[in-house]
Amino acid sequence: MVAPVSGNGVRASPPADRSGPRSARAFGLVVGGGLRLDSLVAAPAGGPPDTRVERAPRHVLEAHWRTGRPRPLLERRVAGGGVGLTVQHDEEAGYRVWAPRHGTWIVAPDGSTVTGSPPSGPRWRWERLVLAQALPLAALLQGVELLHAGAVCLGDRAVAFLGPSGAGKTTIATQLVARGARLLTDDVLAVTTEGTTVWGHRGGAVARIDAAAIRRMSPAQRAALGDIEARGAKWHVRPPAGPARARLDALYVLTRGADDAAVAIRPVRPADPGILLGSAFLPYVDAGDRLRRQLDVVAAIAATVPLHAVDAGRRAGPSAGAEAVMAHAYAVMSGTPA
Repeated sequence: MVAPVSGNGVRASPPADRSGPRSARAFGLVVGGGLRLDSLVAAPAGGPPDTRVERAPRHVLEAHWRTGRPRPLLERRVAGGGVGLTVQHDEEAGYRVWAPRHGTWIVAPDGSTVTGSPPSGPRWRWERLVLAQALPLAALLQGVELLHAGAVCLGDRAVAFLGPSGAGKTTIATQLVARGARLLTDDVLAVTTEGTTVWGHRGGAVARIDAAAIRRMSPAQRAALGDIEARGAKWHVRPPAGPARARLDALYVLTRGADDAAVAIRPVRPADPGILLGSAFLPYVDAGDRLRRQLDVVAAIAATVPLHAVDAGRRAGPSAGAEAVMAHAYAVMSGTPA
C-alpha cells in the first residue's frame, strides 16, 4: 500500500488506529484522517473533512522540514530553563509544533492537514499538544478566530471566561458543569460571526482540573463531571459536551480582588477592545487577513455580547464564584441582568 501524501507534502503512514472517532467536530472544523483523537467528540462528517490528522515517522517529518527555511515563532521555557514548546514557520512547509514527550506536529500552510509522530507513552499526553496548539492553528489558518478562553453551555447558549493562565477559567467552567452546564471548551475558544451574531465552537471533550478542586466537590458534583482519570496533580474529566456550536451570550473577564473580598460582578462598558484583542490565542500567527477578522469579532462582541468583570478574593472560593456567575449569566440571557 502506498502511503498518502498530505496537504503539507509530508508522506503519511497508512491508518493504524482502528477505534475512536473517524470524524469529529472541533474548533469549527470537521476533523478526519487516520490518526484517532480520543479527546474529540465524534460527529458525522457530512462531506470531506476540513482538516485531516495523520501519522508519519518522525524522521520523515524532520527530513521534510529540513528542506525548508523555517523561522522561529515561539519558544516557551519551563521551570529550570528547559524548552517546553517551540513553533516554527516555513512558507511552503507550514508550521512545526514540538514539545518534549508530546511529539512533532506539522500543520499545512492552509490548515488542511496535521501530520504528526506521536511519541511512546500515554495517548492523552500527546493529544494535549494537538488540541492545545496544532488543531487550533489549523482552524485559524482556515479563517476561524481564537480566544484564550474557556466556555460552557447553559441551555443552548454559550458563556465564556477570559483571563490569563492561572486566572481560573477551567476552574469556574468545571464548577458550572458540576452544577448542570455542559462543557464547550477548556482553554481555547474558536469564534466565528454571522452578521452581529457571535458563535462559540466546541473544542476538546476533556478538561484538566486540579485534583484538590475535585476532592472538594460533593459526590453529586463529581458525578456530573463524567469520567474522571487521575493524572498527577491535574485530573482529566470528560463531562457532557456542548453542541458543535452555540451562540455566545455572555463573556466574563476573571480578575483577582483582595484576598478577603466577596464575589463582585460588574459590567465593562464600553467593551474594552484591548481586553478582547489581548485575549487572542496564538498571537504569533499573523497569516492572511487575521487582523481584520479579529477586529470583526471584537466589533460583533461589543455590539451583541455583554462583557462583565468578575472580581473575587481568594477566600471566596470557586464554589461561590461559580454560583454567582451562573445566576448572573441566566439573568443576562433572560434580559434581566442582576
